[in-house]
Parts: sequence; C-alpha cells; structure tokens
Amino acid sequence: MLGIVKLVRQTIEGSVVAMVLIGVVAMMGSSETINILLSDLTVTSALFLLVIAIVLADLIAKVISIFNTTFPDLVPDLDKTAVKRAWLINRLQPGQTIALLSGAYAARVALFLIIFSALGLSYASAPQAVQENLFGDYAPVEAIDAFIRQGVAGSIGYFLFFLGPDNLKPITSAVIDKPIVSASVDGDVFLAGIRLYGFAFVLAVLRTLVTPVTYVRARLRSRKLSGEAELAA
Repeated sequence: MLGIVKLVRQTIEGSVVAMVLIGVVAMMGSSETINILLSDLTVTSALFLLVIAIVLADLIAKVISIFNTTFPDLVPDLDKTAVKRAWLINRLQPGQTIALLSGAYAARVALFLIIFSALGLSYASAPQAVQENLFGDYAPVEAIDAFIRQGVAGSIGYFLFFLGPDNLKPITSAVIDKPIVSASVDGDVFLAGIRLYGFAFVLAVLRTLVTPVTYVRARLRSRKLSGEAELAA
C-alpha cells in the first residue's frame, strides 16, 4: 500500500482539473481539435478525447508530485503509519524489499507505455480532420513509436538544455530521426504535452533503476524512526 492512496488521490485531483480544463476549452471554442472531436460524436472521436483526458489527468497528477517523487522518501514524518512502514522495511529482507519496490516502479513504467500506446492507437483512429490539424496521418504502430520517441527525445532536451540546440540535435536525432512536426497551435500544445509526459516517463524509468539507492535511504530512515518510536514509548 506504499504510496497507493496518495497516487489515487493525485490521479483523482488531476482528473477533476483535466475535465475542468477540457470543459473550459470547449466552452471558449479556442481549440479546433476539441471542437472537431465534440462535433463529430463518433466512437473514435470519443475514444481519442477520452485518452487525451486520461493523459492530461495523469500529467497533472505527475506535475503535482514530480519534484518530490524522483527519489521518494518511503518513510515520511513520524506517525503511526510511518512507524508501521519502518517496521515493515526493517522486517523484510533486502532482496524482498528491493524486489517489491522494483515491481511497483516497473508497473508504473508499464502504465506509461500502455497510455502511450492508447494515445497512439486512438490518434490513428481519430477523424482525418483531427489528424490533419495536429501532426498528419499516422498508422497505429507509427503513432505509438513516434509519440514514445518524441517524449523521450523531449525529456533529453529538458535534462540537457544547457548544451544548447546545436549540441542537443545529434543526441535527440539518435532517439528520433524524424521529429513530429505540428500543423497548428493545437499541435504545438499537444506536442508539448507529449514531451512533458515523456519527461515523467523517463523519471519513472530512472526511479526504477535507482531502487537500491531508494532502499538504502528508506532503511536508514526506518531505523531512525524505530529508535524514535521506542524512546517515545
């Protein structure tokens, strides 16, 4: 249950904000893509709009917690929940704890891939007018591959922004040969969202790779909390 309740709460909060944002955009009529999707009223349009809402909600939830979850502190302030968590970490063997954490983090990475796949599939099945207004025609597999690669390349740009565009280009070109080119302002916004989502995806991968570091920090913190709890008792 480590972090599950918090993750669900952040997702719900992100979903509410996402629905409000989409509703406001629809009422203002400031997005041609949203207008086309709402006026079309087909299954494919509804599916693409739903996936956009899911991605936006997840992205908002990630933005809320992105800066304090890269190397999460599994044992926060001293309370009953923290003491129980510290007791559990101390009781489990190192291999068991690392396997548990790795599985949880890997599941989040898999969820990112599933959402990227859903986004690519729904984009490929969206009305032609929507595709032309965003990035052009893509086959399902091409859309999935392009979105994932563009997201990873965008995250590299965020990480290594200090290198400058000229030095970054060879690095990002190794990830994606033909970057996605937007055809409108909606496409620019959509593309920025893909890059931000790719940034969160790369952070999730890094968090999975540094699980041993996370475990060591949690182990040290749990021992300290256990001692504090004993003194308080």
